[in-house]
Amino acid sequence: MKFLNKWISKWKEIQSKRETAYFGTSLYDELTINPIPSLLLITAVVLFFVYSLPYAFYLGKFFFWFVGVLEITKVLKIPFLDELRYYHYLSAFVYFYITISLLIDVSRLLNKWNKRTVFVKNEIWQIQRFGFGKKLIKVNFGTNEIQLGYEHGGFSDYFGCNRMIWEKDGKTLLTTPFFFPYKKNKIIVNRVLNR
Repeated sequence: MKFLNKWISKWKEIQSKRETAYFGTSLYDELTINPIPSLLLITAVVLFFVYSLPYAFYLGKFFFWFVGVLEITKVLKIPFLDELRYYHYLSAFVYFYITISLLIDVSRLLNKWNKRTVFVKNEIWQIQRFGFGKKLIKVNFGTNEIQLGYEHGGFSDYFGCNRMIWEKDGKTLLTTPFFFPYKKNKIIVNRVLNR
């Protein structure tokens, strides 16, 4: 057990040194994001896949009916269009195409929702993962030209739907992921809002 604890502490030390080298200082605050919207989205997508897979072959029956209504087989005289199994292959292809497209869109949305927001001195850094790399957006929010919007209050505090939005000349520069306004996040928000 001591051996495992030693390796874990060594790993944390290496990560801490990396973070300090990356941000240029060890004095930074990170906004803790709300994982509930991401978990709800993942659950909804999994439930969609689980409950829609048994009905994927109804799409093949629809294609077969549609070709029959248009009387394409009589006009083109292609014999394999009269077999239902080919339409099942087509429906499986369409289902998996829709599935892959949905997974790509969901992964992009999760990537957008789960940005890492770090406050370093007078700057805000947003780190977003892209494939095997990262995208860094750095904004100095000490200037007067940048406007800060803070969406909060009411039920949004209880559901963790608070966000901060930085805008310049009507264009959105940065948007934080959703977060709960409690504990460490409350200290960060108060520091940013100068209150």
